[in-house]
Amino acid sequence: MPEPPVIDMRGISRVYRGEGVLVEALSDIDLRVDPGDFVAVMGPSGSGKSTLMHIIGCLDRPTSGTYHLMGEEVARLNGDALAHARLLSVGFVFQTFNLLPRLTALQNVELPMIYAGAKSRQRRERATTLLRAVGLENRTGHRPNQLSGGERQRVAIARALANDPKIILADEPTGNLDSRAGAEIVSLLEGLHSRGRTIILITHEAQVAEHARRVLTLSDGRIVGATGIVGAKGAEEATR
Repeated sequence: MPEPPVIDMRGISRVYRGEGVLVEALSDIDLRVDPGDFVAVMGPSGSGKSTLMHIIGCLDRPTSGTYHLMGEEVARLNGDALAHARLLSVGFVFQTFNLLPRLTALQNVELPMIYAGAKSRQRRERATTLLRAVGLENRTGHRPNQLSGGERQRVAIARALANDPKIILADEPTGNLDSRAGAEIVSLLEGLHSRGRTIILITHEAQVAEHARRVLTLSDGRIVGATGIVGAKGAEEATR
């Protein structure tokens, strides 16, 4: 029996109220993401990518439509339950890294586990293992300002994995990096996908999106294109 989708959105819309106007950021979005999928979401500035990311990651709620995350209807979750789902189900990787400047790399990776209630020794051991996995075993005591951009993003990926989430949600993870560091980050994401992790990648770079199995294109808050990619960098998949 096939596994249920980790993300199932039906008719999702998001409307913001401005000064006397309504702005429809998303309109009638249907999106299904199965376990182990690798989906890239592309679109120009203002297309709705960030709004979609915020709703997927439970950082915002839709105005209408239904959203099931890991089989649970998000609309039924109160604030605490929503925060818990976000903490354990989704690992975030941001363009600007969002590392705490006064904490070391190890402490930044430990942080989500503190919120999840993990014990000190368990946190330290897992954070050390994760930093080793992203090639930063010699940088555990360094603070963000002592790391390169690529190294900071590696710390962010390790932190995203801290609570072993099913989904990694990466928002323009190569946007602040040079081409070499960006390629290394994409390679890390590909490795996570090959080991069964579900990846959702928000990007405006076609050369980054081509590593995904599916590419969705947003325009004016709507999905206007959905393609699979054939070749070494992606497996062929039917448009959904």
